[in-house]
Amino acid sequence: MKRKYSFKGRFIIVCMFFFFSFLFLLLILFKIQVMEGRRWSEVGYRQYYSEVITKAKRGSIITTDGQDIAYDVEAYQIILDPTLIKAENIDKVSSIISSEVKAIKFETLKKEINDKKRLSRKYLKVGEPIDYNMKNRMNSELAKESGLKFGVFFETIYKRKDPGKELYGPVIGFLNSEGKGVYGLEKYYEDTLEGTNGVIATYRATYRDFELPTAKRRAEKKYAEDGKNLVLTIDSVLQYTLDEELKKAYLEFDAKTATGIIMESDTGKIIAMSSYPKAKDNSEIKNNNISDLFEPGSIFKPLIVAEGLQEGVINKNSIINSSGQIQVKDRIIKDHDASTIGDLTLEKIISLSGNVAMVKIAERIKDETFYEYLKKFGLDSKTGIDLYSETAIRVQPPSKWDGVKKANMSFGQGISMTQIQIITALNTIVNDGKRVRPYVVDKIIDENGKVLELTKPVVEEVVFSPDVAREVRRIMESVVDKGTGRGTRIEGYKIGGKTGTAQKAGSRGYAGGGYVSSFFAFFPVDNPKYTILVTIDEPKGQYYGAQVALPTVKAMIEKIIKYKGIKPNGEENIIVNLNVGNDNKTKPQNHQDLENSLLSGVMPDFTGLSLREVLMILPADMYPNYKVSGSGRVKSQSPAKGSKIDGKTKIVINLE
Repeated sequence: MKRKYSFKGRFIIVCMFFFFSFLFLLLILFKIQVMEGRRWSEVGYRQYYSEVITKAKRGSIITTDGQDIAYDVEAYQIILDPTLIKAENIDKVSSIISSEVKAIKFETLKKEINDKKRLSRKYLKVGEPIDYNMKNRMNSELAKESGLKFGVFFETIYKRKDPGKELYGPVIGFLNSEGKGVYGLEKYYEDTLEGTNGVIATYRATYRDFELPTAKRRAEKKYAEDGKNLVLTIDSVLQYTLDEELKKAYLEFDAKTATGIIMESDTGKIIAMSSYPKAKDNSEIKNNNISDLFEPGSIFKPLIVAEGLQEGVINKNSIINSSGQIQVKDRIIKDHDASTIGDLTLEKIISLSGNVAMVKIAERIKDETFYEYLKKFGLDSKTGIDLYSETAIRVQPPSKWDGVKKANMSFGQGISMTQIQIITALNTIVNDGKRVRPYVVDKIIDENGKVLELTKPVVEEVVFSPDVAREVRRIMESVVDKGTGRGTRIEGYKIGGKTGTAQKAGSRGYAGGGYVSSFFAFFPVDNPKYTILVTIDEPKGQYYGAQVALPTVKAMIEKIIKYKGIKPNGEENIIVNLNVGNDNKTKPQNHQDLENSLLSGVMPDFTGLSLREVLMILPADMYPNYKVSGSGRVKSQSPAKGSKIDGKTKIVINLE
C-alpha cells in the first residue's frame, strides 16, 4: 500500500508550519510594536516609573512684633515599597523601625512587609507620623549597611499649629480637613498661604537589583514652593490687653457680646481686634467686629455735625435751640435729660449728646445730600478689610424713607452697620476728612524674610475738608473735657471721644429692646495716632456708654501710652513691654543642646523661647503630658531646669 505522505511532503508541511508560525509571530510583533506600540510602551514605562508628591509648607501668620500665631510644623510618614526591600533585609528594616517607634511591633511589621512583597504591592504606610529627630535616628541606622535604605521612604507632611487660636481665632480663621482655609485670613489669603506641591519622578528597576541602563540614576524634579508668610498689623501685646479688658466688661455687665477695635488713625492699620465670648470650636468661630450689625446711637452724631459744617448749613458759631422734644410726623423725639434744653452751641450738643438739636441740623440738609454722605461714610458697602466674611447692608434711598427715618438717623438710630464700618467712618474726622481702607496684613514675606508685597494705605474717599475735621475733633475733645466722656480724662493728654447708647428694636419696637453701649475715642487730638471703639451689646444693669464701654477704652488708652511711650504731643518712644512688666532679654539658646537634654531625660531651660520653638524642640511622643498656657515667650516652666523627667512627667510651660 502506498504511503499517504512521503518524506518530502512531511518536510514541506513542517516547513510551512514554521513559516506560518514565524509569520504569525511577526504579525503579533508588528501589532505590539507598531499598532499598539504606544499602549505597551506606557505599560512598560509604568513598571519602572514612580511619582512622589512633595508637600508644600503652608505660610505662617505672624504679628507685627514677631509672634507666630499660626504655622506648619513638619512631621514624617514612614512609607515602604515592599517590592524594593530585599528578602534578606526585611528583618533588619523591621527591627530598626520597631525599635524607634514603640507603637510598631517587629513581628507584625515583618509579616506585613512579606505579605505585601508576595503580592507585589508597592505601598505600605507604617504607623503614625514621626518627628524630625526620630526620622534622623532611623536614617542613621539604615545608612549603616548598604541597601537597607532601598524601599524605605519618609513622606513629609505638615500639621497646622495655631497657638494664637484663643486670642486671634476669628482673625486667623481655620482650615478644613483638606488643609484649605475656610474662614478669616486663612480663607482670604488662601492662594498666598497654600504654596504649590512639588513632584519627584523616579525611575527604578522592575526586577530586584537590575537597573535599566537608560534610567540609571535618572530623576525629574519639580520642587515644592512653600506658601508665603503674612505679617500682620496687629500687635500681640495690645491684642492681649484689649482681649483682657473686653473680657472684664463682658463678665461685669453679663453682656451678650463685647467687641473692640484699635486702629492706626492715618493708615487704617488694625492694631488690635477682639471680641467676647470666645468660640468653643471652629463651628462657632465668628468675627463679630466685621459681621454683627447694630445701630450705633450717639457716636454717629459727630458725622452729621461734620456733614452740616461741610455743606454750610451750620457753622462753628451756630446756635440750635431745643425745648427738650420735637414732633416729627406722628412721633415725639425727646432729649435724654434737661441738660440739652435751651440755646445750644455745637460743642454743647455733642458733649452733652442732645437728640432734638441733631434732628434740627439734619432737617437743614437735603434728603439726597444726606443719603450721599451715608455712602461717602462707607455705610452702603463693605469696608474692604482683608478678612473673609465681612457683612454690609445697603442703605435705603430717600424714596423709601418714612417721615421719621432721617430724623432717627441723625442721632444714630434706624440705621445699622458693623463695628468696622462705624470706626472707619468716624476715623474720617480723626484723619483730616480722609476715609482710609482698614487692613490687617502689613506685608507678605518669603521664608527668608524678604518682603514680597507691602500693603500701602488706601484713601477711599475725601469726605470732609481738613478744617471741618479739625473743628469736629475740637468739639469731640469737649466731650472728654466737660461732657459725657469726662471719665476718659488723663492728665496732660488731649483726648477726643463720643459716648453712644442705642436702643435695640424688639418685638414691641424700641421700647421692648435692650441697649448697645459704645465709646469712641482718639488721641492725641492735635496729632491723632490711635482710634479706638468699644461696643458692649445688651449689658445688664447699667447701660449708658459712659458707664459700660468708656472704662475699657480709658484702660486701653492708658496702656497704649505706657507701652508705646506716647508723649502728650503724640511722639512715640517704646520703652515698656506690657507682657511681663520689665522685659528681661534672654540669651539665645542652642536648640540642639535642648533637644539632647530632653532625649537624655533631663528638663532643659525653655525660658525666653517662643511657643513655636518649644513645640519644635519638645518630642511629643516621648513627653505627651505637656501643657502650654498664655502667649508670647516662656516666662516659667515646671519641672525646673535639670530635673529628671520621663513619659509620665507633667510638663507645664507658661508664656507671657
